[in-house]
Amino acid sequence: MTEKKIVILGAGLAGISTAYHLQNKAKTTTIEKSNCLGGTARSFQINGFTFDITGHLLHLHHLYTKNLIQKLLKNNLYSCERKAAIYSHGVLTPYPFQVNTYGLPQKIVQECVYGFKKAVNNYSKDEKRSTSLPFNLWSLRTFGSGIHKHFMKSYNEKLWGIPLKDMTAEWCGMFVPQPKLEDVIRGSKKSFDKSFGYNVTFLYPKKGGIQVLSEKLGSRIPVKLNTSVEKINWKEKLVKFEGKEWVPYDFLVSTLPLVELLKKMTDLPKTIQNLIPTLKWTSVLNINLGINRPNISDKTWIYFPEKKFIFYRVGFPMNFTPHVVPKGCSSMYIEVSYPPEKKIDFQDPKFLKKVRADLEKCGILQKSDKILVTNFIPIRYAYVLYTKDRKKVTQKIFDFLNTNQIFSIGRYGEWKYSFMEEAILDGKKTAEKILSLS
Repeated sequence: MTEKKIVILGAGLAGISTAYHLQNKAKTTTIEKSNCLGGTARSFQINGFTFDITGHLLHLHHLYTKNLIQKLLKNNLYSCERKAAIYSHGVLTPYPFQVNTYGLPQKIVQECVYGFKKAVNNYSKDEKRSTSLPFNLWSLRTFGSGIHKHFMKSYNEKLWGIPLKDMTAEWCGMFVPQPKLEDVIRGSKKSFDKSFGYNVTFLYPKKGGIQVLSEKLGSRIPVKLNTSVEKINWKEKLVKFEGKEWVPYDFLVSTLPLVELLKKMTDLPKTIQNLIPTLKWTSVLNINLGINRPNISDKTWIYFPEKKFIFYRVGFPMNFTPHVVPKGCSSMYIEVSYPPEKKIDFQDPKFLKKVRADLEKCGILQKSDKILVTNFIPIRYAYVLYTKDRKKVTQKIFDFLNTNQIFSIGRYGEWKYSFMEEAILDGKKTAEKILSLS
């Protein structure tokens, strides 16, 4: 039997996982437009600081991936405890907000507890858990008016950048903890000693940043770096790399943002072409800073729901592992959400001045602190927007693609909200599917 040809677009975790799981079983050609593996799961060094592209932490839930990561990274792993917090009303409270209102102004605490009690009494579990609801209704029914007003509404509008009535709660799943009434009450009276959520602990490489995972996973995978896809002739099963010849394939695996994949496909049916404008997303500016003072925070990351702060989250890589900063220094990644059609002039000194002023306002930085390293990374496709018609639209697109032996996978390829473990498993599942069809 003739060996099948598989072309993989993108050497992020989903792409290299596909190639990894096809090793010695199929002929693969993997291309990557940048000069290294990893996609957004990559790292770089600047003046002794190691930065990722925002926080890339390993939350592992499956035995397969736990064993795989251990095999790949061996002794180069730290197990970290999440120490996340929320800064609001001038107070730092533990994450998640819904069970940690103790310490906030009493009026707000009362609103949160009363609203949660009312929601419990007014809505059945089925009514609350219908994630196809508009997010604002789901949030109100699940958490009540107080928690919705003081965190869920403000934070999610800041992150997603659209009215909450225009998106569903389908993305929430394990990402948004849904506590019991007794937990909400207890967390309003004293500091909680119980942890909630899917990411209570996580793994992170001791040295090298998250890049080392991508490199280890792809260490035996031949990848054509600095190579972009120009066009895809899906009818003839041909793909053209930029400035190069057409290459035939039997199966095409794409980890490109779904919008970009469709734009590169020639002669798309009108029924599919017309769906592209309905795919929505938000962009994020990642700002990496190196600071000349140690221990600027003991937190892993902090959420900022209030509009007066330009950023929605700030994370601290030196609390994942001490090996990512020079001695006596600290580091942080700052995330600013913005609509993809908007331009942020981060080269303007006033922009960084605003960021610094906000960091001082919340007590992370002091006036005397010096910023040793500043690095800006715009992430165009950061978060897929779960609009009301997303599920229906993407199903039509994937049906068309899969019928033509094209598999669009990963966080951006499958147009979803996910994490690194899922990207690795997406690649494994896709490899197995291709082998079953070969």
